[in-house]
Amino acid sequence: MTSPHHLHAVAAAWSLADALPHLATLADDEAAQIAAEAREEPALLRSPVYGSRHASGGHSDPVTGMIATATRPERRNRWAEMSSRAEQRITGVAAMLRITGVRDPLACILAALPNTLPGTAAVVARHLQDEDRWIREAIGIAPDRAPLHGPIPPMCPACRARNLHVQTAGPQSAWTVVCDGSREPDGGPHRPCLCTGTGCRCGMPGAVEGVAHIWPRAVVLGAVGGAR
Repeated sequence: MTSPHHLHAVAAAWSLADALPHLATLADDEAAQIAAEAREEPALLRSPVYGSRHASGGHSDPVTGMIATATRPERRNRWAEMSSRAEQRITGVAAMLRITGVRDPLACILAALPNTLPGTAAVVARHLQDEDRWIREAIGIAPDRAPLHGPIPPMCPACRARNLHVQTAGPQSAWTVVCDGSREPDGGPHRPCLCTGTGCRCGMPGAVEGVAHIWPRAVVLGAVGGAR
């Protein structure tokens, strides 16, 4: 089954699959740095009164005669914590689809999505989009997407704006096209491009009112080619 909800869910899953290796690399690099810090010779503990290990007058420094070291607690690996949290959340989404006991729950989610109902796909899309956005904002990588170019940029069939973008995460066969909406002619606020349901000019089968427009890339390129 394919609906706008399914397309959004699949796009989010591939986007998350592309973001997770970046997070894993950061976690590995941080673990190596923490391990290197642990191997460093600890600094000698200094007296808060005398500042160093000498005798002073007839009284010795409170720490004289001790070879004391500062005990530094190991730093938290926040990237590893984020990676663990993401794994738990993805596993939770898989559990909603009754997928358990697998090593790659995200791959299983992608395999299961075509057989889910639109309402279930909508829930999966929302959870995966939230996780993908959270990770990408934290590690500083933009969504995998590019404007749909041409001698004249193609027009959105729904809102007529020339603001279509290709979501390029995952294999090319899974790429989708979304519309970033438009602005009022007088330069007013941004208007999101949302489906109006049955009869919407988007032309998508199973159109759902209020859902952000999305199309398979092959459909859009075919429509553009036909129009030319």
